[in-house]
Amino acid sequence: MINPAEDIVNIWLQEHYKYFIISNLVIPKGTRLSIKGRKIGGGRGKEVDFFSTDGKGSYYWVEVSVSPNPRLPGGATKSRDILFENANKKFPKENEKWLRNRFKIRSVEKWFVYSPKLFSFFRNGAEEERLYKERLKRKNIKAVSFADVLKDVYDELNYYGYDFPRQYIFLLKKMGYTKNE
Repeated sequence: MINPAEDIVNIWLQEHYKYFIISNLVIPKGTRLSIKGRKIGGGRGKEVDFFSTDGKGSYYWVEVSVSPNPRLPGGATKSRDILFENANKKFPKENEKWLRNRFKIRSVEKWFVYSPKLFSFFRNGAEEERLYKERLKRKNIKAVSFADVLKDVYDELNYYGYDFPRQYIFLLKKMGYTKNE
């Protein structure tokens, strides 16, 4: 993995929740018909950031979209809709069907980890974030703020290993970042 946010979410799922995870799972594309009616092979499809389980029969599909410098696309009303659609597009029905068939499961809970900085651009950021989470919930997507992920892992992780997520947390601690920020 190259994305530090994904690295930290990986540790969050393993250390905080004690989940078993598969990261960067590629969903193969299905065959499709060409213009002339012949079948064309699938190829490399979309990637699932994390597929995880608690080992007790619950399964989770986790997508991460966190940028240290997020930008809003367009005006407030347009941005609100685009942010929602961008999150919703991370969970296509075909991928959900593939996961259920591949792992022989009935359902998978969808989580979307987002940057809370997105909402600092709105006049009433806290209310916009609440509405965003509520709108995703109606699509059966649990919205998780990356700030909450950091708070969860901050005290749990120490610099005992050499993996990148622990190094990031150690660096944050050394720079004076606290879990309350």
